[in-house]
Amino acid sequence: MIAEGKLQLDVVWDGKQITGVSIRSSRPLAACRILEGKPAAEAVRLVPLLFSVCGRAQGAAAAAACEAARGVASSDDVRVARERAIAGECLQEYTWRLLIDLPALLGEAARPGELADLRRRIATARDELRWHDVAGAAEELLERAVYEMSPRVWLGLRPAAFEKWVARGDAPMQRMLARLRTLRLGGDFGLLPWLGAADLGALSARLEAEPDFAQRPDWQGEPAETGALARQLGHPVLAREVGQYGATVAARLLARLLELAQLPEQLRKPQVSGIRSASPRPSSGIAAVETARGTLLHQVTLAGDRVAHYRIVAPTEWNFHPQGAFVRGLLGCPAKSETEARGAAGLLAHALDPCVAYEVSVARA
Repeated sequence: MIAEGKLQLDVVWDGKQITGVSIRSSRPLAACRILEGKPAAEAVRLVPLLFSVCGRAQGAAAAAACEAARGVASSDDVRVARERAIAGECLQEYTWRLLIDLPALLGEAARPGELADLRRRIATARDELRWHDVAGAAEELLERAVYEMSPRVWLGLRPAAFEKWVARGDAPMQRMLARLRTLRLGGDFGLLPWLGAADLGALSARLEAEPDFAQRPDWQGEPAETGALARQLGHPVLAREVGQYGATVAARLLARLLELAQLPEQLRKPQVSGIRSASPRPSSGIAAVETARGTLLHQVTLAGDRVAHYRIVAPTEWNFHPQGAFVRGLLGCPAKSETEARGAAGLLAHALDPCVAYEVSVARA
C-alpha cells in the first residue's frame, strides 16, 4: 500500500470573513507510475492493493481502462459485479460520513454502532444473493437512522413534502440539514458533467500530453467540481434547493442523501452504469468510475501487454484544485471568530470529501 499523504488547508481570516485560502498537498500523485513496465494483468491486480481508498472503484477503473486499451469487452456478469461492488463501497462511505463524521462536526451524536453489521455484510458480499442481503439491511438501517421512512418513499417526496420533512426537526438528519441551510458556505461553480466517450477521449489525450494535468485537472479550461451534487442536480428537490439557497454545503448533503436512497436498489439490480470506458487510439484506454467522492479517471497506454504510461485523476484533484470548489467556496465566507472560520473550512472539506486526511490552519490577516 502506498502512503496516502494529506491535505493542509490554510485559511486566512480578517476578523469578519475568510479572505484567503490555499491548499498544500503531500499526496503521492505520481505513485501510479509504479505500474509502468508491468504486465497489464498484474497492474490491474495491484491497483486496489496500492490505492486502498475506494479500492473496489480503483480496481474496476483499472480493469476497464486496460480492457479498453486491449480492445476487449468484459461480460455482462462481470460488469454487473463491478457495479454492485462500487455501489456497496458508496453505501459504506456515505453512511460513515453521514452517521459519524458529519454529526461530530455539528454537535450531534455519532452512531458508529449502527454501521458494524452493515459493514460486515458489505465486506463479505460476493454474489447476487449476498448483495440482496446487503440491500435489505441497508434499507432497514437507512429507514431507522437517516430518513425515518423507507428510502424509496423518501426519494419520491415532492419539494413541498420534502420541506415538511426538514421542518419536523425531530431526527438528526433533519436538524443537520436545517442548520447547514443557515450557513453561507459553498458556492455555485462549474460542475464536471457526465463524461461520455468523446469527453473521455479528450481527457485521455491531455493526460498523455500534459504532465501536470493529473495534478491540476480542468474542464474546458476551468476547475470543476465532481461528486453527488454534479450527478444529482437534475433531481427536482435538489434543483429547488440550489435555486432557493444556492450550491451550499446543505445542497451537497441533500445530493448525498438522494444518492444514498438509491443505493439499495442499485445493489439489487444495477441500473445506472457508473463505469464508462473509451479507447481513443490503439493500445490506449481510459475509464471513468463514479465513486462516492466523484468521478475517478484511470488512463493507460500499453506497449504490447505491458503498461507504458499510467495516470490516475482522483476526485480530490478536481475538488481541491488550487482554484477549485474548496478555495472558491470559502473565500468571502463570514466568520465572527477563528473557531467559526475553522468550522466553516471543516464543513466544506467534509462536503467535498477528500480521499485523504486533512488539517485546517487559520491565520489572522
